[in-house]
Amino acid sequence: MRNIVLGVALIWSILIIILCLVESKELATAARFDIPYRDKIAHFGFYFTFSFLWLMYFLKSKKGKSRVASTLLIFTIAVLFGGCLEFAQFYFTSSRSAEWADFFANCLGSLTGLLLCLAITKNKQ
Repeated sequence: MRNIVLGVALIWSILIIILCLVESKELATAARFDIPYRDKIAHFGFYFTFSFLWLMYFLKSKKGKSRVASTLLIFTIAVLFGGCLEFAQFYFTSSRSAEWADFFANCLGSLTGLLLCLAITKNKQ
């Protein structure tokens, strides 16, 4: 099970990188839904899942490690990962832009995913 969670977490991380750095003209061909703030919802969902999966993997593989330390580590990684991708969007893409609101949605999604993972895994122990 631990290896499956690792594989899914790695694939999800790569998917975030691709979707955040693909030129926006290529995204324009994707199906459009008229949902307000869909970009922020997507950022929230990306990092919710990212943090949930990585914390689940850490908790399954590091049995003796502190849950708080693992949670703080994953949150730090998620914040740095999101910040680096916003930086990359600003400097390395021509049709994407960096936004503080995206970064905030990333952090909020990460925090929510971590809290849910902690709640679910606490009940299992």
